[in-house]
Amino acid sequence: MRRNTVWFVLMLAMLAMVFTGLSFAQQYNEAPSLAARVAQGELPPVAQRLPDDPYVVEPRERIGDYGGTVRSATMGIEFAGEDSMFFDIMNSFVRPDANLENIVPNFAKDVEVSDDQTTFIIHLRAGTKWSDGAAFGVHDIMFWYNDVLQNEDLTPTIGINWRHGGEVVDVKALDDERLQFTFAAPNPYFLNRLVHDVGWLLYPSHYLQNFHPHYIDEAELAQKVRAAGFDHWYELFGHKNAAWAQQPMDPDRPTLTAFKMVERTSNRRVYERNPYFWKVDSAGNQLPYIDRIETEVVSDVEVLNGMIMSGDIDLATYHGDIRNYPLLRSFEEEGGYRTILWEGGYSNEANFMVNMTHEDPALREIFQDVRFRQALSLAINRQEINDIVYFGNAAPKQFTVLETSPYYREEYANSFAEFDPERARELLDAMGLDAKDSEGFRLRSDGQRLTFTIQFPELDTPTGPNVELVTQYWNEVGIDARSEQIGTGLQGERAPANLMDATVWAGVGSDILFPIRGLEWVPVNPTWECTKWTAWASYFHSGGATGEEPPEHIKELRQWWEDIQVEPDADKRDELAMNIVRSQAENLWNIGTIGETPWPAIVNVRIGNVPENVLFSWSGPWMAHMDPEQLFFEDGRRR
Repeated sequence: MRRNTVWFVLMLAMLAMVFTGLSFAQQYNEAPSLAARVAQGELPPVAQRLPDDPYVVEPRERIGDYGGTVRSATMGIEFAGEDSMFFDIMNSFVRPDANLENIVPNFAKDVEVSDDQTTFIIHLRAGTKWSDGAAFGVHDIMFWYNDVLQNEDLTPTIGINWRHGGEVVDVKALDDERLQFTFAAPNPYFLNRLVHDVGWLLYPSHYLQNFHPHYIDEAELAQKVRAAGFDHWYELFGHKNAAWAQQPMDPDRPTLTAFKMVERTSNRRVYERNPYFWKVDSAGNQLPYIDRIETEVVSDVEVLNGMIMSGDIDLATYHGDIRNYPLLRSFEEEGGYRTILWEGGYSNEANFMVNMTHEDPALREIFQDVRFRQALSLAINRQEINDIVYFGNAAPKQFTVLETSPYYREEYANSFAEFDPERARELLDAMGLDAKDSEGFRLRSDGQRLTFTIQFPELDTPTGPNVELVTQYWNEVGIDARSEQIGTGLQGERAPANLMDATVWAGVGSDILFPIRGLEWVPVNPTWECTKWTAWASYFHSGGATGEEPPEHIKELRQWWEDIQVEPDADKRDELAMNIVRSQAENLWNIGTIGETPWPAIVNVRIGNVPENVLFSWSGPWMAHMDPEQLFFEDGRRR
């Protein structure tokens, strides 16, 4: 068993901190509000509430001041908001570094990885406790493994993440602080999956056992189910464990996150600091610095912007929209905030996808022709999009991986990304799409006008303006492209059912997600954000039972992705990854527009330790790789 290089580097850094004056046996400090509770006998001393080896955060600017309440907002009571920025994946054993390049310890103290990439030993932080003071340990993970993952009522189907190599992962408790995960085949991206796909396995067993038939009397459980208005025990269990990206939706559920929900109504969520949180700063002060978060549910972005400009919001990042940047800047003094332009961590913010497995045979033939996708790309005036939508702050480019990736190649970022509408017309003519109707739109082989609709939801990026401009560009080369904004519900129904002509989505290209997410690059499974090869994805996902058998070059593409999931040799994985990235550049499965996009973050002027330069996206995810617990109010107050 060897230790991953990432962990070795981090341990050297920790040793360096010790020799420069940080001692983990030092006197710990805590927020005045917690000290008062200790004095009153409500809580044990801070040293007894922290792990034996707490996670140490080196503050970005300075040691923060305790106190204050962050006012935030969300678009729905069970949807992400600014409070989520303090929670997202904070419970995961590992997390990405600031550049989304490497994976470093988070909740886990260390991880050992076998040479063949089949066995992973996770070292927990001894003495860690849940927010109610109950001990956290390997017993909680084993509860998840034995009573959740392998319970057919709670997990009807065990997915590929835990059935790697065709067999369910074997999880063993080696002792009170070490867990061993063993897979039947090499799983070189298991740590990536711990960040995202499978990292959320920290269940408070002492709480959830009260709603599980293996642990309480059948009659007692049935009474609880009836009293809560459910028909089945697993519905009650799911309700008690409900969370949005590790943010518990039930105030009674213990958590390991920095803040604990204390109130939830139809129009607001309220959190207070977790007195047992497992992080400290480099001076031994228990984090977080901020006391409380109050989140208001708002109807739309316009209401949120009004609250920002009037000074009623202290932190707004998740719902940032570059279109509002000039307006937000103009109200900074009045609202008592500043607007920071972070870099959106998407490798391309607007990826256009035409449905190559469309049920209309004429459209399918056209969309599958690489010349058509090349023509669509060449017809896009990316610099104009940059100027109009992003005020010149982004970079026109094709979809590929982030520049921080070892797989990045400039020629891939420039592949058919120049603005050349004349060449686009030539490619369309060469396809046999040279006949036009009376309005100048091209005709298909069956004589019908070549028309299709881009359907899309408006979520966390300025999709609408991108679509409006792109449809205009495509109209100008004789393609009757149209647009329709739809809700997330309809998108979630139509895209996986192969019922859409085209859509647009932000493209993830970080090394954290590229190897495991796959859907931008390879037909993986039918999803709501991908329309380009739904029937092929269904075929692979179902083992050929549904969907449509793809052509050989698509099978080869999929095989590269399958091989990379089980290849223990890093050099061979790199070769496979380059094949996949090159295939995107040559075939334009995604038609990218703009990368390195700015993301406006609104922060109260009195909040410190805010990063000025950061990659902000789902890959991070969001603020989780920034240690947001170190944010603080100057003098512990808003004004």
